[in-house]
Amino acid sequence: MLFVQIAVWPKLSSLITLRQIQTTASKCAEIPNPKKITSDMIGPPDPVSNLRKIIFKQPSNETQLEKQYRKLRSEIQNWNHDFWTQHNSRFFQEREEYLKRNLPEGKQNLTADEMSVFYKAFLDKNWTSHIAYNKEWYRKNFTLLLLSLQIKLRKLLRIK
Repeated sequence: MLFVQIAVWPKLSSLITLRQIQTTASKCAEIPNPKKITSDMIGPPDPVSNLRKIIFKQPSNETQLEKQYRKLRSEIQNWNHDFWTQHNSRFFQEREEYLKRNLPEGKQNLTADEMSVFYKAFLDKNWTSHIAYNKEWYRKNFTLLLLSLQIKLRKLLRIK
């Protein structure tokens, strides 16, 4: 599993080739220790949810509020991953069932127009779960925003 440090990536992007990244990926199969990394690290996309896991740095001098913020970010990431894993699994399963029912003999695939019937039906069927997800996603992100503002404000006041 390959993790990329956020802080380092932009500086090295012109120097690192895809081959070097793949070589590094094969060497570091274990997840980095959050207490030993210098910044948040992003992993490869999950094959089902298509989301990239983030390993959040755990600073040694982390305040209680910063710890709460980091843990909440991790919980929200897991919640988001779970939702999209379930959603995409249902999608792939229902798509396969649709193809089995509607694919004429001797044909490999349906056309985009023929598949659009399935896509619309799937989206219509899952509309309420998408609305509920979006409402919860906004609520959770608003909570994260408030926590991050509190942290920034406390750091600013500590400097003076």
